[in-house]
Amino acid sequence: MILKVIGQILVAASLVQVFPTDASVFEYQVGEGDFEQTIMSAAELEVAYSVLPEADSRDYPVKVDLDSYGIVTTAWSAVVIDDSSGAVLFQKHPDALRSIGSVTKLMAALVFLEQNPDLSQTVTLDPDLDYVGGGRLYLGYFNGLLLSDVLAASLVGSDNTATQSLIRFSGLSSADFMARMNTKADELGMDQTEFYDATGLDARNMSTARELVILLQTAEQNEIIAYYTTQPFITITQASGRSVTVENTNTLLTTFMNEYPYSISGGKTGYLPQAGYVLATTVEYEGDKVHVIVMGAESKDARVSEAKGLAYWAFKTYQWPE
Repeated sequence: MILKVIGQILVAASLVQVFPTDASVFEYQVGEGDFEQTIMSAAELEVAYSVLPEADSRDYPVKVDLDSYGIVTTAWSAVVIDDSSGAVLFQKHPDALRSIGSVTKLMAALVFLEQNPDLSQTVTLDPDLDYVGGGRLYLGYFNGLLLSDVLAASLVGSDNTATQSLIRFSGLSSADFMARMNTKADELGMDQTEFYDATGLDARNMSTARELVILLQTAEQNEIIAYYTTQPFITITQASGRSVTVENTNTLLTTFMNEYPYSISGGKTGYLPQAGYVLATTVEYEGDKVHVIVMGAESKDARVSEAKGLAYWAFKTYQWPE
């Protein structure tokens, strides 16, 4: 009986080596997740075999732990992509179209900054023009503050009203601002991505894990966005002397992933009931970067712990060329 069991284990192990599988299959096998989540389309299978790095290619990170397939994640979609080569190191439904919540604010910031606004000017928020419900409101109305602080409240605290006001301060109409967000997505090759509002409150703002990597990379190339999305917190003081500390919704910034030899070079969170908990972030380790996208995680803590686990797994499982 013991020999029979050992034989079955050896056969199962050999099959895993021959037939690589998506991480969601393992979840189903251990009783986590739905069976529908384990099914990979033909396109996903093609991606898995065509873009994963090969051991003889020194242009890509090389997998050194051949027995490691990733971590179990509650997220519906997830990817880990190497920044320099574009190699997909981990994927789970990377092309599934889902609501993205406040990750939308990265594109809103890009379009706003395209208009070359004077961030040093003093502005005021008007509830009749700018108020948007949902989330926390950090900034006081009719109380002067720097335009740069309005942008900071949007990117750091995910303040919806602050984000909505950026449309007005950009000089564009709401229709033109939204048109530009969608045009820019097309220009970046985000073919499946579509925006209906600037804050992310509209569940029709949709994208995929793979395309959010493009948005994340583009946002990080902007020094202003990169600065604010890497601040664990900021303090904003308005003309009246009112001061508020805004903590970053990306709490990965306060974990060991942002302590030497790791560092975080950008990111944005999102949440809607239709989207679940979303996190797009970039982690650097000894000069190498990976982009981690988690979409549809079950909780705030889950999106952070799973992104952290995926980044840690990638750097321990792959070796980068020197």
